[in-house]
Amino acid sequence: MPLYFLRHGESQANEQNRFAGRLDTPLTSLGRRQADQAAERVEALAMSGVHIDEVHMSTLQRARETAWTVIDRLPLRPERITVDEALIERDFGVYSGLNKSLVKKTIGFAGYTEAFHSPTGRPPGGESWREMYERVAAYYEHVLLPASREGRTVLVVAHKYVVEMFALVVAGASPDTYRDFKIPNARPLSEQDLRRAVAAPAAAGLVNDLGEIVEIRLPLLVAAAAALGVGAQLALGIHIPAPAFTVALTALLAVGSFFAMLRVDPPVLRRPLSSLGTAWPLLVPRLALGLVLIWAGNSLPLELAGLFLLLPPALIAPTLSLLWGGDYFFAVRHTVAASLALPAVLLTGLALPLALPGAATTLAPGRLEPALFAYAAVLFAALALPGVGAQALRHRDPIRAGALSTNWNWLGGLALVPVAGLATFTLTPSTGLTDDMGVRLLLVMSGTAAALTALRLLTTLFLRLRSHDTGLGRDLFITQNTPNVFLWLAMTAVLAPTTGVHPSVIGLGVALVFFAAVYVDERTFLHAHRRDLTPSASEAPKAFGIPTSSEVH
Repeated sequence: MPLYFLRHGESQANEQNRFAGRLDTPLTSLGRRQADQAAERVEALAMSGVHIDEVHMSTLQRARETAWTVIDRLPLRPERITVDEALIERDFGVYSGLNKSLVKKTIGFAGYTEAFHSPTGRPPGGESWREMYERVAAYYEHVLLPASREGRTVLVVAHKYVVEMFALVVAGASPDTYRDFKIPNARPLSEQDLRRAVAAPAAAGLVNDLGEIVEIRLPLLVAAAAALGVGAQLALGIHIPAPAFTVALTALLAVGSFFAMLRVDPPVLRRPLSSLGTAWPLLVPRLALGLVLIWAGNSLPLELAGLFLLLPPALIAPTLSLLWGGDYFFAVRHTVAASLALPAVLLTGLALPLALPGAATTLAPGRLEPALFAYAAVLFAALALPGVGAQALRHRDPIRAGALSTNWNWLGGLALVPVAGLATFTLTPSTGLTDDMGVRLLLVMSGTAAALTALRLLTTLFLRLRSHDTGLGRDLFITQNTPNVFLWLAMTAVLAPTTGVHPSVIGLGVALVFFAAVYVDERTFLHAHRRDLTPSASEAPKAFGIPTSSEVH
């Protein structure tokens, strides 16, 4: 009789991009809805005449909760319900509970592949790949296969690595052929499904590797793309109209926003404006300085600098939070809240000088309206629409939403690479950089670097004076030091043809420094992570609260 396998629903560790291993972590609300959807599919199977005789589950909470959700929906209770520690997830040793992306960045692609996906590998202080495989193979040979031969239909509810080991065993594949099969949360899989996963073409492994490389090297790839964009424009001399730039920029940003919002549970977005209260000591001085620069008037560089300071956090802030071990939920709330609130501050700052007698601003009516339209269009199309689409998918198909979020989230980061190249390609004058433009570019880059350094120093000082946990502190750093330069670049591209002082060169200088600063920030966080990642194998987190094998009849 057939065997069926089910990975648990999304857990808090999955949601927060952390290694769980043998540490207990409950299901999220999405994970519970995934378990309900899995239960519906298993119930439909049972209604078609396939009676589930036995359910075997891991001892960890996330697997047990998923399994009992399924059991409670079955028309007939299984004759045997087994909870066995042989089905627990792999022990990740010193990496248990840590941010996955930071670990990957710290040990590198080769180190990560060796520790987690190589038959000879082992996370420090954890379970080796070979030990895990032999544990799972023994359970299949001595427990599951005899039950199947006796004519019993069995459902196994376990974890990602455990189900992937079962896939190798069921397919009769050599353990040395293992790669990451990307088993999704809460999708019931038959033995045939597992065989298909193992038999997938080699290209699937290459895609997995590409995703890991993008996750590990994203800021470097973005900075390199920005530099490449300048070189390509100087070589080709192709002018890109501002509307075309804005449309392409918005489409790429929408991809990143979709994947960022796909991880977000709706309750996280309740009362988003409360996040502004947490960040107000950092927000108020920056906004005040931005208004002063705009109100100074009659100086385009100063006014553009003021616009920059009035921007909400970049739409990539949640992505950076996931990559750098932030709280993530605060980054999402604050990005959404500031994107709603700060446009009002911006409009006030732009409108007030125009209402004052004798005011002479460079950003005058006629030039400003297209830039504001670009601002609104980017926010709507690159944040609101993909956010609504992502939440609709979470509601309609929780299992598919979880699979996309877990296995394809790197596509949201990858979209930033062409964004950087497109931005610098568009803002570099198609006629080339004259000596005057080159001097202006160097001055803008120097000034921008000094301003961003000052912002980071002030933020660091604030975080040392105020007590915050590590995740929230990193989110504050990210959201306050990563303004939405993409909105600003869209406005700058629109303004470029309307003035004679080359605002596109100003935008180019800011863009180059911005993308380089993201890379420097990551190196800073990685340095702190390497310093903290010092426990020996003997100090690795151990499994806790794991009962022995038991049965419920």
